[in-house]
Amino acid sequence: MSLDISTSEDTEIDPLALIEEIISDAGWHYERDEDDAIQCALPSRWGEMGGLFALRREPAAIHFSVTLDVKPVASKRAAIAELVMMANERLWLGHFDYWAEDAVLLFRHALPMLDRDEPSEGEIRSIIAAATDSIDRFVPAFNFVIWAGKTPHDAIDAAMFETAGEA
Repeated sequence: MSLDISTSEDTEIDPLALIEEIISDAGWHYERDEDDAIQCALPSRWGEMGGLFALRREPAAIHFSVTLDVKPVASKRAAIAELVMMANERLWLGHFDYWAEDAVLLFRHALPMLDRDEPSEGEIRSIIAAATDSIDRFVPAFNFVIWAGKTPHDAIDAAMFETAGEA
C-alpha cells in the first residue's frame, strides 16, 4: 500500500508571503525569484549567512537552509562529518549537513505543508530562531576543527561551554 502525498487542489494563497513579511519586518535583505524561492541574508553573531526558503509543490513543503560562512577543507572531511553528527545530537530543530563535494556546511530544516496552504508565523519564527541559535553556537566549533586543528570532541566542548554573567 502506498501513501498518496499529492495535493489535489490549486490554491491562490502564497505560502511564501508570510515568510517575506517576517524577514522584511526584521530588516533582512532578501530577494524573491520566480522559482518559488526567497534568498536572504541571515544575520548572525559571525556575520551574515546566505539563507534560502524554497517552496516545493509535490510533496508540498517549505525547505529552509542557511549556508555557513566557513571554508571546509578536504583534509578535515572525517573530523567535520564527526562534528556535524555531534552538533546534530544537540539541536532541537533542524540539522547541519556537510556537502563534501561542494565544500559547503549548511543548516537545514523542512516544513511539511500537506493538507494546509501556508505555514504558521510561529513555525517560521521557530526555524529562524533555531538556525540563528545553532549557527551562533556551532560556527566557532567548525572553525576550531578546520583552522585550529582541534578534535571534534574539543570543538564541541568549547561550543557547549556556557559562561555566567558578563565581564
